[in-house]
Amino acid sequence: MKKKFSNAILPTALALTLGVSSVAFATPQSSPNGPYIEDNQNISLSSYMSNEELAKKLQNLERSANGKMKLEIAGYSNLSPDGYQTEAEKGEPIYLAKFGDNDPNKKRILITAQIHGNEQIGAEAAIDIMQKLSSNGKEIKEILDNVSIWIMPRINPEGADNKYEGRWYPTRYTHQTWLPENIGLPTNTVAPWYYNKDGSERAQNNEGRVVYGIPGYDQNRDYNPNLDFRVENQELDKVATFLNSRTTNNSRYGGFYVTAEARTVTRVFQEFQPDVYVDVHHRGFNTVSDEDNRSVPVQFAAVVAEPYTDPFTGKQYEVDEDVLTLAKQVNALSALSLQKGNSHFGAVQKYPNVNLPGTALGAFALNDSSIMLIEIKGQSQTLGQKQSGMLKETVTQPLMAVFKGLADGSIYEVDTTVYDRIPESSNPISDPTSRN
Repeated sequence: MKKKFSNAILPTALALTLGVSSVAFATPQSSPNGPYIEDNQNISLSSYMSNEELAKKLQNLERSANGKMKLEIAGYSNLSPDGYQTEAEKGEPIYLAKFGDNDPNKKRILITAQIHGNEQIGAEAAIDIMQKLSSNGKEIKEILDNVSIWIMPRINPEGADNKYEGRWYPTRYTHQTWLPENIGLPTNTVAPWYYNKDGSERAQNNEGRVVYGIPGYDQNRDYNPNLDFRVENQELDKVATFLNSRTTNNSRYGGFYVTAEARTVTRVFQEFQPDVYVDVHHRGFNTVSDEDNRSVPVQFAAVVAEPYTDPFTGKQYEVDEDVLTLAKQVNALSALSLQKGNSHFGAVQKYPNVNLPGTALGAFALNDSSIMLIEIKGQSQTLGQKQSGMLKETVTQPLMAVFKGLADGSIYEVDTTVYDRIPESSNPISDPTSRN
């Protein structure tokens, strides 16, 4: 894939996962919820979709959906605040699959996945959901009669198709360069804190970092509770002062909307105004506790942002009480849908308490959308294709349950204390070999 270098500012999004997992070389294990990576095991990623393969699958699904699905290109990656410098710089398409129109008489749910390019399962699960929604049957008809569902399966196409030394090497970050002078800021203005200047990832063998040399941003820190914030429209001296201070250029504040990807997703959000917004991530590894060594397959979260005051406008944002109630019901129903006796789906946890107004989930929750974070275990570099079927189910089963609950109204009967009682995350594990 040809890499693009934009001639202006562009930050990426950190998913709510706060670090990039690396491949662990473990001894063969009999611990619950394996398999895990074994010594010198080849990590195969060949079944995951390239951008070209994703586009073909989406186009084929639209043709076979009998009118249920409408496929659009919502935007392109790599767009700078000052525009594309040349047509060749225009990035990869960012696709939007619509099941239903923006109908105010229906419940509306927006789903995004692969905000980090190395988190493949979300896009794979999105395709499975689209296939289900494209099928015939009474249940699907009842859902689509009452709920509009918009899905953006891959919102970081450049990280997803990154190459390193001639090989496919998906990366967390988008591919843009911070050039503040192109939007009128002083040349020495510090980049947003989520900028990856050298283009690097943790090495797969845990011995350092791979530097692939393409600057970019963690897209999931580039969002802002002020959905209309555009850095080029601000008083630039105030922006420069803000960025040049460590007390303000940090995760406690919203992002700067300098990536094409974050702007595109936000534009779709503003058009659709969803009742529910779902973002699918990879988490790495956790066990239930020091005493219970089951691997946690998924973590959920209904809250990721505290009340927020925009430092540029003074406007205040907070999550509405009814919005929070529905968010807890959505997450509770999702957790309940995975409780199957002693199955690997049973060890569900709540994501750690965080305050991240610069994430898509945080910014959208502060703008009246009930949210659900889905954090499935592992990453491409840790599990390869192992457990991909099970991991996709940890996405598709909860979402189908939520669709049904929104369609028939039963979701409003879910007890919010079910969410409150979900065990909170504990005992984080970065290396599965530490599990006995």
